[in-house]
Amino acid sequence: MQFSRNKLFSTQTPLQSGVLSKKNEDSSLDEVQYEIRILDASYLPQIMELQRLIIENLLHKETLHPFPADFMEEHLGTKGFVLGVLSGNDLLAFRNVYFPDADDSEWNLGIDLGFPPEILNMVANLQMVCVHPSCRGNAIAATMNRHAISIIRELGIHNHVCATVSPYNFWNIRILLDSGFIIKKLTEKYGGKLRYIVHQDLRSPVSFESGSTQSAVLTDFIKQKKLLSCGWHGTDLHAEGKDAVTPCYENMLLTFSKQK
Repeated sequence: MQFSRNKLFSTQTPLQSGVLSKKNEDSSLDEVQYEIRILDASYLPQIMELQRLIIENLLHKETLHPFPADFMEEHLGTKGFVLGVLSGNDLLAFRNVYFPDADDSEWNLGIDLGFPPEILNMVANLQMVCVHPSCRGNAIAATMNRHAISIIRELGIHNHVCATVSPYNFWNIRILLDSGFIIKKLTEKYGGKLRYIVHQDLRSPVSFESGSTQSAVLTDFIKQKKLLSCGWHGTDLHAEGKDAVTPCYENMLLTFSKQK
């Protein structure tokens, strides 16, 4: 679908503005002004460059599935939208939202989750999120999620928001869970890459049984798959033990809750 650039969602009107901390090469911090906007196609080169920079600096390259320029461009107004954090003309971060076709088995995550055919056209995806390394620690990704979900809700077309996230990207797992998503599936996507599929129902949020939880280490995929197949959903991620202040895969615990 063509994204409607009406007055409420203008590419010219900032959704938010403020000041964030930006780290210099010598580790000193500067405060810079920023705005969050819906980006137009003129920002495609900067989007692609920031994607390249993020992938180049990843310890585990498989944690991010890169998009080619032509697919990235589809997000810029034809089948979705892209939120950007801008300081002047510099792109500091972006978050993609995509509206997949109902029969798109690669990108419509409702198919993976077994949604009935009649609601597959109501699925929207939070796709890629990239934050420049110098700007991390400002809760930018969480802020963009909030704006993206708000726009999807106000458009009134897509009631189901989904996303994929690598089990090795606990930074993004935590942000998605804190943004109201729940983990519903652990599967292979994008040519064999392991991914959680998370979901948020904008009209009917899930309720869970009080006091009924189980935990699994983030790297224990066998236990996680068993819990997910038995109707449990991933709802929280936290570090435990004496090394909790420096999270790593081995000390991260996923909490699973049972739906009412």
